[in-house]
Amino acid sequence: MLDFTAPQMNDRTWISEAVSGAENKGSDLSFGNIYLLRHKYDTQICHYKDFLIRKYNGVNGREGYTFPVGNGDWEQALFEIKSQADRLGEELSFCLLTEEQKDLLNAAFPRHFEFACSDGDTDYIYSAEELANLKGKSFHKKKNHVSKFCRTYDDIRICPITELNREDAWAVEEEWCRTHLPQGEIVSDEERKAIREALDDFEHLALAGAILYVDDTPAAMTIASKINQDTCDIHFEKAVDEYAVNGAYSAVNQYFAKELTNFSWINREEDMGVEGLRKAKMSYHPKILLRKYSAKHAV
Repeated sequence: MLDFTAPQMNDRTWISEAVSGAENKGSDLSFGNIYLLRHKYDTQICHYKDFLIRKYNGVNGREGYTFPVGNGDWEQALFEIKSQADRLGEELSFCLLTEEQKDLLNAAFPRHFEFACSDGDTDYIYSAEELANLKGKSFHKKKNHVSKFCRTYDDIRICPITELNREDAWAVEEEWCRTHLPQGEIVSDEERKAIREALDDFEHLALAGAILYVDDTPAAMTIASKINQDTCDIHFEKAVDEYAVNGAYSAVNQYFAKELTNFSWINREEDMGVEGLRKAKMSYHPKILLRKYSAKHAV
């Protein structure tokens, strides 16, 4: 029987090993997301042989098992999942399937599932080199935003997040909430808790991040982590006050991309069906739109 438990900090090593060999660039596979969003989605994980298998119980709209990720006989892992569901009397369902995983699942269980895709779950994945350099006509507006930021302010510096300055990153989050919530924009308690936990356990979670300062005032921050050998996942990015209006988002985006020299790809996650986020993410010209599917028993 598969043994599912809540993610723990000491699961990072084996989860990272299972994911590292996969070509999947999905943001849901970064340990940062699996751990920090465990309460939001009631995430359960199982270490089956060399595979990572996750299970979601329908909290906040995420329900089903995930395709096994790792090395070995994935068909056997799928049949173990089906046997588990049969023993528990569950209707077998899957979520967060890539196109390739959808096809493999359909091949393993022909005509068993109906598949659906939600655009709000699609990951936006970019060339790290393009985000760092902003070359060409397609990035002209973004480059202008960065130039405006540099013209407007004199004393600009970007620093990696460490134990010494992590409260400056939290100050950006606090200010962002203060100025956005009265305007009716929604920020979930889960996100604030996740950011706080990310900063408190920054080193243990193997996170990376940066704070953009203007005259020693924190103007923007970003927090990220590794998905696999060539892809980095941006978990959080916030800019505040006049700095946001004057190009801080574009600036912190470019400055941090320049630091990610070990990665070819940057995953900036999904738009959650929010039109404003979709436009913002498309404006950076993603190279890959990683669509994700759910699978439910065919009627």
